[in-house]
Amino acid sequence: MNVGRLGGLLLGLAGVAQAELKVLDDTELAEVQGAGIGFVLENVLMDASQATITVNDITNAAGQNVPISVKEFYFGAAGSNKGANLMPVSIGRLNHPFEFNLAKGEALRTLRDDGQWVQTTPSNVAVLEFKFPERLTGAAGQPCVAGFAAAGSSCSSRASEKVDLGIRYDFQVAAGRTDVLNIDIRELTMDGSYLRLWGDKGRAQLVGEMRLNLFAKGLEITSCATGTAGCSTAAELTNKTLYLGNGYANIALGYGKSQPLLFDVSSNGQFVLELPNPVAGGASASQRNALAADFYANAPRTSILIDSFKNGTGLPASGGYNFGRSEISGMSFNYLRVTSRDL
Repeated sequence: MNVGRLGGLLLGLAGVAQAELKVLDDTELAEVQGAGIGFVLENVLMDASQATITVNDITNAAGQNVPISVKEFYFGAAGSNKGANLMPVSIGRLNHPFEFNLAKGEALRTLRDDGQWVQTTPSNVAVLEFKFPERLTGAAGQPCVAGFAAAGSSCSSRASEKVDLGIRYDFQVAAGRTDVLNIDIRELTMDGSYLRLWGDKGRAQLVGEMRLNLFAKGLEITSCATGTAGCSTAAELTNKTLYLGNGYANIALGYGKSQPLLFDVSSNGQFVLELPNPVAGGASASQRNALAADFYANAPRTSILIDSFKNGTGLPASGGYNFGRSEISGMSFNYLRVTSRDL
């Protein structure tokens, strides 16, 4: 990130801006529209390939420490060859920035995969939103996955704004044994992703909805550390590597008007994410039917497509067996509950 340019901008603003902070009550806050900031990430590069971060104090059911080491983390421009040739990358533009907003629910819209804009958040609530650069409609967009038309051309990110990302985790779940999860992603973009949060008075808790869009030219997952015993020959790497080529996932979690995503912590300290039944709020049969009709007509759906799924190494993968193309399209969740567990 160009810190010098950012610092100069802040100093310039400080020299010309004069403002007075004013306390706003809840009624005044409810009328606030367009309050937020937009920003871009310029010349970003992260290289922690020689560093190790160890997370302790995570225990299994027997109370034993299960250390997790984070290694080989990198983030940079596409074409890095799994972090070997890292270059800075700029993500977002002034006309397509990241956004951090505060708005009323009725002012927000979600772009469904069929190109329609719909209101998903309830009216008359203040919503806090963090949003990636938005996807586009019409001919103005860019290919979401280079050379793969099935992923669509609605992304605002250009080829130069896509990133290579990698990280390795070492787990010591069993004494005397280290398990490895090594992940490398090529040409990643997340246009249209967002997280929205608000308070639900009836439930007396924080709720929200999330849209997670992942577009990637390649994703490689290896269950060993390259160059170590059992992970040095081409055959060993092939047997312990999965490669996903030309893949995307449009994951919709929550439809705020009738099925908000619930965040909670159980009595034994486990994190819980839940999508309740979308018609549970209907007091009568007619109300439940109306909620169901709205949900199935307007709620964004979840779709996942992997053009090539095989075991093998390299980007693209070489050797191994190709399992072919896999797709899940138009899936919705009538009920979902996800909770953490002790190891």
